[in-house]
Amino acid sequence: MRHPVIVNADDLGLSREINKGVFTGLSRGVISDVSLLIHAPFAREAVEGLLETGRMDVGVHVNLDEHLGWSSPGRERFTRKELNDFFRDPRFLHRCRDEARLQIEKCMACGLVPTHIDTHHHVHGFFPLFMVLIDLVKEYRIPAVRHSRTGYALTTREPIPYDPSTYRRMEEIMEHEGVFFCSSMIEGAGRIGEVAYFPAELVVHPSSGRDQWRTGEMETLTSDGFLQAFHARGIRLVAYRDLIDRTADLSDLPK
Repeated sequence: MRHPVIVNADDLGLSREINKGVFTGLSRGVISDVSLLIHAPFAREAVEGLLETGRMDVGVHVNLDEHLGWSSPGRERFTRKELNDFFRDPRFLHRCRDEARLQIEKCMACGLVPTHIDTHHHVHGFFPLFMVLIDLVKEYRIPAVRHSRTGYALTTREPIPYDPSTYRRMEEIMEHEGVFFCSSMIEGAGRIGEVAYFPAELVVHPSSGRDQWRTGEMETLTSDGFLQAFHARGIRLVAYRDLIDRTADLSDLPK
């Protein structure tokens, strides 16, 4: 049996170059799923591209950076202690929930069907924000959530705090609620050889230009070696839709 791997491109809608890179990867068969930043500057262009290709199922890439005081490149307005204080405030979590709900509903209003949900900069690695997402996937019947059993490293800021027992609790909650998650998640196109547990999600950030890191991702994805690594390891490229329990009828998801 071939091992299933989702190659999921984040940040669709953030720039024209990112949109071009993602759609190039989709057309070449090296990207199998996408996560859409619906409030990003070029989200409308991204949605139009998805609809034109007949691709209705996407991930909602929820962006809560403004609420956390995060901005590029790696700026944090609040200390982690201050953030932890915010997480104890039900009013703060309510605002985050409202923002995430708005983004989910905007995706659906465009005619897209969310098959999975994740967050910009992996902020659902903070347990209170993870629970915000769980409430929403139950409300909107979104079948899958991104999950990393080993925590989330961030390239421009300190990692999301990681505690193994907390992350096991996340898994127990998702299993109890019937939410699908992959056995492993690895970030970076060049790390395909590190995937050891399946099904897996390989998170990539391709772009056709401007950003050297993202263009490097694009070059790796479109190289001969990328697909050769798939074939050598017996990997098959799948989307979240392909792995979701078929007892859940996706055609009944809210439109």
